[in-house]
Amino acid sequence: MRRLELIKIIIESNKGFSLLEALMSVLLVAILVMGVIGLTTMFTKYTRDDLISTCLLQAASSGIEAKRADPSRDSIVINCGGLSVNVTITGNPPPQPPTLGSGQSACAEITATASVSGRTMVLRDLVCNFPQG
Repeated sequence: MRRLELIKIIIESNKGFSLLEALMSVLLVAILVMGVIGLTTMFTKYTRDDLISTCLLQAASSGIEAKRADPSRDSIVINCGGLSVNVTITGNPPPQPPTLGSGQSACAEITATASVSGRTMVLRDLVCNFPQG
């Protein structure tokens, strides 16, 4: 007899979730999902910005090296991370080294301007042609 009373008490106390409890659990899950989506979106944006900055720097550096190798070069296009980076190069390095003691500079400033997706990076460097001797 005692056993039947105990089973009856357990059955009556387990009535399940109320509507309010179910709604609260759905709300908490929705907030958690929105937070994860927000973090993923931010991570994607900052990763893309970092990729573009890296590509701009590498392309501008390649532009200066291209000008050093071929002084007649005015522009190049670099493919980086699925992007086509346009680089314009200004400045002219001395075609021949100046003679010793002439007072002429053996260096010229070269400017490489890389641009992609509305962003631009400018890199300047001196390109020199020193006399041998």
